[in-house]
Amino acid sequence: MARQRKSTPENFFEQLFALLYKSEPIPESAVVSRLAGDQKTPSKALYRAFSELRREGWLVRDFEGNVAVKTRVGVLRVNPRGFGFVVSPAYPEDDVFVPARFLLSATHDDRVLVWVRHVSGSPGPEGRIMDVVERAHTHLVGRLDRPKSGGGWCVIPRDLRRPVVQVQRPSDFSRWRLGLIVSCRITEWPLDPRRPVRGVVDEILGQANEPGVDVRALMVERHLHSTFPQDVIHEADALPDMVRERDMAGREDLTDRLVVTIDGSDAKDLDDAISVEVTENGWRVGVHIADVSYYVPEGSALDMEARRRGTSVYLVDRVIPMLPERLSNGIASLNPHVPRLTMTAWIDLDKHGNRQAVCIARTVIESKYRLTYDQVNQVIAGELAVDEALGELLASAHELCNQLNATRVRRGAVDFDLPETKVVLGDDGHPVDIVPRSRGISESIIEELMLLANEAVAGELIRHHLPGLFRVHEEPGDDKMDQFRELIGVLGYRLPKPVTPKSLQKLLADVKGKPEERVVNSALLRSMKQARYGPINIGHFGLASREYTHFTSPIRRYPDLWVHRVLALHLAHQLSDADRERLEDLVQEVGETSSAREREAMEAERDSVEMKEAEYMRERLGEEYHAVISGVTNFGIFVELPNLIEGLIRMEELPQDYWVFDPVHYRLTGERTGRIFQLGQEVDVVVAAVDVPLRRIDFRLKPTGVSQTGQGPKRRGRKSRRRR
Repeated sequence: MARQRKSTPENFFEQLFALLYKSEPIPESAVVSRLAGDQKTPSKALYRAFSELRREGWLVRDFEGNVAVKTRVGVLRVNPRGFGFVVSPAYPEDDVFVPARFLLSATHDDRVLVWVRHVSGSPGPEGRIMDVVERAHTHLVGRLDRPKSGGGWCVIPRDLRRPVVQVQRPSDFSRWRLGLIVSCRITEWPLDPRRPVRGVVDEILGQANEPGVDVRALMVERHLHSTFPQDVIHEADALPDMVRERDMAGREDLTDRLVVTIDGSDAKDLDDAISVEVTENGWRVGVHIADVSYYVPEGSALDMEARRRGTSVYLVDRVIPMLPERLSNGIASLNPHVPRLTMTAWIDLDKHGNRQAVCIARTVIESKYRLTYDQVNQVIAGELAVDEALGELLASAHELCNQLNATRVRRGAVDFDLPETKVVLGDDGHPVDIVPRSRGISESIIEELMLLANEAVAGELIRHHLPGLFRVHEEPGDDKMDQFRELIGVLGYRLPKPVTPKSLQKLLADVKGKPEERVVNSALLRSMKQARYGPINIGHFGLASREYTHFTSPIRRYPDLWVHRVLALHLAHQLSDADRERLEDLVQEVGETSSAREREAMEAERDSVEMKEAEYMRERLGEEYHAVISGVTNFGIFVELPNLIEGLIRMEELPQDYWVFDPVHYRLTGERTGRIFQLGQEVDVVVAAVDVPLRRIDFRLKPTGVSQTGQGPKRRGRKSRRRR
């Protein structure tokens, strides 16, 4: 029998954890005996160490004298100051604080196993990381450097919450220079934080100030790839350049119809077109969507790569497409004056915009006009002349848009009309301006018609019992809404129970145009659950829609491609029982993957914008701005500038006082002066510090910068492709 190692101060903690982890509660005496090993009598030092751990809360003892440990698995969020928090969906609002000395070798976003204790008087649990379950990053982006101690090269991470990586000099290092931004692959993650992390340089991204290097670095950090595997490129290259006669077989020929595309001036993947006709009873709308599924067979390399990516990603200076350009900007794009294969949703509506009939058909169209949003806005405003037929189509679409919007408002749809910004980049890739993103009538027309088509197609999926993928949005949770009620109560507003889309709609109407509008809209959006994809239609709370799917963007969203594929099988009478069973088994996984990829894309898009916003503000250190308090925490106040850039005034930058945080009323009160900072309050601020890699902007108050000293606000009686 192997001798058990004697416990020492260095390994006692780890041995005790190994003994109790995933174990039923064990009698104290048995635990101490096991730790003593081959010693006949446990030492006094061992008893003292054991008692100390129990007193500190690391051991949980029941009435029978048995002890156990509490653990969690979660994601580590590291603060730039060195400490961290382990967050877990199973324990919302109960994050585990981890002091810097207990982080082991875990880094930001790692999935970790943490030993948890509850400390009397502490606001929450504290923990010690015992293992790294899964590393969040296999690659790291940073600056190439040489340690002062000599002996090789290292990569200093852009994000200082990640480790310095020792890298070997390659055989050909002629391009290596101090200060280059590189991507390195980590090859060795030691659990002992005293040992170095090792890796190899995979790619030299360029000098820090070269155009596009910062966004390319973000792509590496976010595991986003602009290039496609060779088998995917090979399949895309084999696609035809033009629609052939045999491709049109069995399709409704709409090439003589007046069909138009309306999109942004810089858009290249045109996946939706519209036609609108006035009928005796109302309107007949045709929403014609690129039939991507015809060119992307199920199980092909194109299909599997699109499923893995889930969505196109729209970064501040580029698009990372879901499908190769030859397909997304070529044969599948509804370019003008050339035949294109489409899936059409014909929707008949009465004069009040109520849906009367729906028909889905496989079609071929030829767009007569490639219109931009600005052009359509000018036509509707009477500032741009077009031919009579096109003018009538746009006028009819405008009238119908108003009817559809009124119908949605009546049923209670919640419209988060948050102002959005656009980062204007110069030729060198650096930001030169932050401007509001305009949204006119033309954008509303397309949005209303796409919402209409998505609802209509969802109804057809349900009516024919097809294995569809729905866009679902559940009601907000009670806890989140209770917190939101407390927040708006501070601002003088009320929200009845239970919450309904109509009551939220009324609240947003009440705050419209008020100084607190942005704060309330943003807080409500954070209080809502996130829309997702799923195989069971449970409706869309935010849209107040009983049935909803995504059908209108198969070039850039995989769920739309899935819906097209199911519809195509159904329309061709080729959906066999075996196909139905196979698709039903797969659809849950596709929905979960697509939802996850969408969240990742949104985070990457936000990060790219915030990075450029920080870069923009870095050139404005010391400048003064009028701002509104958009958030209050126990470590400072967040403020938002008129250009919608947000930053933090840290607690230590506030006027000298003892500041008391009130989490119910979201305010800080100075005990000595009585001064109050709370949501919606207007302040004058100065740009104090900027950290571009961390996308962090710090402000300080202008010396006389409080516009509403001693009181809160008076009580009162981003990318345009919206992800509904």
